[in-house]
Amino acid sequence: MTGAEYVAEFLAQRKIENVFLLTGGACVFMVDAIGQHPTLDYKCFQHEQGAAMAADAVWRSCGKVGVTMATSGPGATNLITGIACNWFDSIPVMHITGQVNLRDSEVFKGSKVRQTGFQETQIVELIKPITKYAVQIRNGDELKRELTKAYNIAITGRMGPVLIDVPMNVQQEEVGDEIFYEPPQDEAPSTEILSALKIATTDLFEGAERPLVLFGAGVGLSGAEERIAAWLERIGVPFVSSWSGCSYFDHRLLGYCGSIGVYGNRGANNILQNCDALLVLGSRLDTRQRPGDPKLFAPAAKIHVVDVDVEELNKYTPQGYGVTELSMDKAVPVIETLEAPDISEAWQDYVGIQKEKYFDKDTSQFAKDHDTISPYEAIRQVNRLVNEDATVLVDCGATTCWFFLSFLRKKHTIFSNGGCAPISYALSASIGAAFSQPGERIFCFIGDGGFQNNIQELQTISQYNLPITVIILNNYGYGIVKQFQDIYMDERNEGALPESGYGLPKFASIAEGYSQSYHRIDDLKDLTREILYADGAHIIDVTLHRDTPIEPKLEIGHLIHDQTPYLSDEEFNDANRFVDFDRKNLTVRSSISD
Repeated sequence: MTGAEYVAEFLAQRKIENVFLLTGGACVFMVDAIGQHPTLDYKCFQHEQGAAMAADAVWRSCGKVGVTMATSGPGATNLITGIACNWFDSIPVMHITGQVNLRDSEVFKGSKVRQTGFQETQIVELIKPITKYAVQIRNGDELKRELTKAYNIAITGRMGPVLIDVPMNVQQEEVGDEIFYEPPQDEAPSTEILSALKIATTDLFEGAERPLVLFGAGVGLSGAEERIAAWLERIGVPFVSSWSGCSYFDHRLLGYCGSIGVYGNRGANNILQNCDALLVLGSRLDTRQRPGDPKLFAPAAKIHVVDVDVEELNKYTPQGYGVTELSMDKAVPVIETLEAPDISEAWQDYVGIQKEKYFDKDTSQFAKDHDTISPYEAIRQVNRLVNEDATVLVDCGATTCWFFLSFLRKKHTIFSNGGCAPISYALSASIGAAFSQPGERIFCFIGDGGFQNNIQELQTISQYNLPITVIILNNYGYGIVKQFQDIYMDERNEGALPESGYGLPKFASIAEGYSQSYHRIDDLKDLTREILYADGAHIIDVTLHRDTPIEPKLEIGHLIHDQTPYLSDEEFNDANRFVDFDRKNLTVRSSISD
């Protein structure tokens, strides 16, 4: 078989079903081989960025590696934003690019020309910083070795994207008929590491009266979510979550208090800031969770972090955190043996009060005051109407913030892209989810700005007749940017609103142009299950007031739990009964004993 045919057969043997691509001259032999393969298929996108974002959704939807294919030069560079999505969120995706014939570059050997062939670009060098592995193939033997190596790198350790750049001459080279693949070896952790984890976590909880667990995405990415959720339910320790961690457990679990962070649940942030022992499982504690001075993050707590990435753990050395470098699937047998600490009654009462006041509550007054639709209530309504195992994707910006404060996961598949966080991700990723779950209705929450950024993929949805319901939370601008400008730039909304350069079309006309149905929602009573589950693809345009804010929200120069709308000093102090914070000077006066 040729190199192109070898690529197709290798993917088929890895149980890959679809390759997401936009064809081009430098990858045409591989596209042809996929098209001729009996069990492998390709799906055509309108832009390589859409294909890469769709591939990001495959692992999240069905646990298989997503695969893209693109031509050289602009085709390859168009993948970059999607590759960054895979990289920051630790999603295994294999990107395969075509490249110009290596013979073309031989003419320029020894010189440093910018380009050695039409549409030739050194994509491997460009994307190395955002891939686990990237390589250009020189011959058929390399192709066999490198496909296996790259695939195994993508799915092991902290997972992530890889890229294989295959020149046209290698695609045409005869490489033999035997497929080479050796699965990665599953190395058991040493008894020393497991013993150290046991000692550290036991010591963390021993004597703690106000314990808390932070559930991160690493728990789910490693496949340990069910066991960790069962352990949390058994021992009764309260827990909070990162946004990406929210995808992996039932939010009705009694101990769950909400997501934390800059746009997190106010009660969850209060609980975090008042705990005296914090066990962090599979979270990198990025700056949206741990902003400002790290010393003011859970300042009265002893903290231990379990994570697979040693580089992430190195961040915590200055703060004196305890750390264990271990994937959660390897750590879970130890974690399961931990018994509940002696939780004080005062802490249990406090956690209960914070949950009662803030968990699963629309605390924003804006929509009520202006008699407009609340995005929080719109999301909660969809949550009530869709099936308990529905797949729901969330775009970035204000939409993400509203969603994770409102949507309660039961058996749903829910996800967004948390690290790169590009607007338009959810539209393309919905397509990947739809191909990964044939026949299942997919729901996509997105803003009006994000909807336009990959709007061309509506053609992909229509072309394949995918059952995708797009729900636009339409605030007629870039809402999260506008809110920032209102606070820090005296309401100079440059580039964020229609009067300052932002534009939006008639979405009804857009829907008609792509042969999709359109529903405008000016009153939530019109947002029904019948509309959500109508046949085919459709767009639901939920109209919001353009000043609709994200609430609560952290502003610069404040403690993570001192969010807008600001509480009075009396309310703030009452919400921090265990730690005495000086909210004006950003200090901790003391940790108050029970």
